[in-house]
Amino acid sequence: MDKPVTGPGDHIDIDQLDGLIAAAGVDGAREILNAFWGSAGELLDLLSTQLASGDLERAATTAHAIRGMAANVGAARLSTTASDLEIACTDGDNAAAPDLMSETRADFDAAQGWLLDHLRQAS
Repeated sequence: MDKPVTGPGDHIDIDQLDGLIAAAGVDGAREILNAFWGSAGELLDLLSTQLASGDLERAATTAHAIRGMAANVGAARLSTTASDLEIACTDGDNAAAPDLMSETRADFDAAQGWLLDHLRQAS
């Protein structure tokens, strides 16, 4: 499941992020991303709790929310990984969920760096 990291294109949809910057400006995009990090971080914590308790139905819903939020801000790899986790939860795949949760958290952390780096370059 580990994916090699070679650059921002592995993590972010630059066109999506540039569209956000064009619509809201760099400062506005930064505010949107800060709100995303807070909300998505809380959802990741909730997702972890749901998985630990075996509540795969709610975990699938939470992973779906993370997937959509990530896609909206251009965190493409996070969106894909959250989608994979959503599918595993929907399918009742308890075995795959912990590894996918770890990967989702790692992609969340990596995407933050790439997104913020791209904003700095756009300034």
